[in-house]
Amino acid sequence: MNRTHLGVPRVQRLEYLVAFLESYGGDEFDEKQAQRDIQQKIHYFEVEKANALGRQRPRTPKGTSTLRECKKLSRHLRLIDRFNRLTPDAAQVLDPNQRTVFLLERMWQVYPRFGQLVLAVRDAERMGLPMYESEDAFRQATGSRYNLEFDSLTFETIRDLATQLGLINWYPTEKRNQSIYPVASVVTFAEIACLAGCPVENDTFVQRCRHQTAIDLNLLVVRDGRYEAHLHSDVMNQEYVVLQTESDRVFIKNHIVAPEDFEQILWREYLSLSQMRSRFPVLYPELRNKVCAALRISDQVFNQQILSLIRQPQRLYIYPSGGVLNYAANLAHLGKFLPPKTAQGNFIIYLKIERKGA
Repeated sequence: MNRTHLGVPRVQRLEYLVAFLESYGGDEFDEKQAQRDIQQKIHYFEVEKANALGRQRPRTPKGTSTLRECKKLSRHLRLIDRFNRLTPDAAQVLDPNQRTVFLLERMWQVYPRFGQLVLAVRDAERMGLPMYESEDAFRQATGSRYNLEFDSLTFETIRDLATQLGLINWYPTEKRNQSIYPVASVVTFAEIACLAGCPVENDTFVQRCRHQTAIDLNLLVVRDGRYEAHLHSDVMNQEYVVLQTESDRVFIKNHIVAPEDFEQILWREYLSLSQMRSRFPVLYPELRNKVCAALRISDQVFNQQILSLIRQPQRLYIYPSGGVLNYAANLAHLGKFLPPKTAQGNFIIYLKIERKGA
């Protein structure tokens, strides 16, 4: 099959892929053991979702289709061979310190649509698309607005994987829509090479990404308001992840937000949700959605910042509290919006915030 049309297996969470690889006893594949391990991981998330929703009985899926998709994904990414034996590359996915960079590079190599969607989100700065609409309506929206030929399942799968890998973020909006935005600077070498001889422009997000990457990595210099190729370029920079594909290189840099900027936007969005009342409870996921979109950061970065500020207040006092999420019972993507837990193991459902000295 042509790689351009190679379908991305519908693995909704990378934890399922890891569970599949961890099920191996040595190199031997045991299908029953793999299904048990995947089912156990799925059950864990279903219990978490049920607890957050205040339900007594979580769903109990068998995991058969997830096993099939994990096997397909593993074969595409060359983590198992045609005899279902682990390859040496599987060790990099099993190592938490190597997992993200390895998966980023391999997915960019294997699935052209993965990179296509990530770059399209970057170019759009904020992509608005329907959710839970007909397939025709979704295809028409992606084609007319962003020149993408994606069916909804392929789009959702890549969106979720790219979100877990820290490239984009998204949240549902009113009227059954979704908003998707970049949370990292992603630039290809080919894009930078095309800038040589062009005037410097920094008006859009993508232009700023390309400019900063080219300057940081010494690939271009600016003279008289135009870019010139740097003959002695050095792409070594610890702030960047460099992916090598068959025909190009991809440079990725996380978006860093200063603590004071985070607190400023947190306070602003909190007051918007609380109708200007301090110490008024607002839903954690709703506040997180607004702050992450404003700052272009991932849910994980938001969670880390909040937990840090709870432990060590700076300009704000933050009070976490429990409760029950009010999401609809059939929200397919609830797992993405689960809040973090306190040290006692309770979900932080609500946040109350007040400014120091108020």
